[in-house]
Amino acid sequence: MINKKILDGIDEISIDTGIYIKYFQEEENDLKKNLRKFLFHEKSNVRLYGHYLLKTEIYYILCRSLGREQAEENIKEIEEFINFIDSGFLYQIAGQIKCEYPIALPDCYSIAVGLLHSCPILFLKEEELSDEIINKIKENYNVDIYVIS
Repeated sequence: MINKKILDGIDEISIDTGIYIKYFQEEENDLKKNLRKFLFHEKSNVRLYGHYLLKTEIYYILCRSLGREQAEENIKEIEEFINFIDSGFLYQIAGQIKCEYPIALPDCYSIAVGLLHSCPILFLKEEELSDEIINKIKENYNVDIYVIS
């Protein structure tokens, strides 16, 4: 779970799609409470970064589960607090990661954002993001990756 220890001393972070999807689920959950407590509030000093594939993923997943209107409202909400990085800056780094590891392309972009901004990346636990793969990426790219459940 996300906690103060993970975020201590961090002023920038890249957050992957799964985190946002869980945040926008209708039911209250611990992740949502902690995100509000530590990151998603007006007084937060942590700058959030994302990429346009993230925006697309959030939109289509929320559109399928909550409908188009709610998906559009949620996208407008995140546009206020996420700094979206143009893919032109990320494609080569993300492509290299995808070349080396069997993970989803949007995950590669989230890692590329973290590398570009020298900030940690926060993922929700996913089957394809095994501890082995995460550890190899952390070692080979010298990046901090946190996987929460």
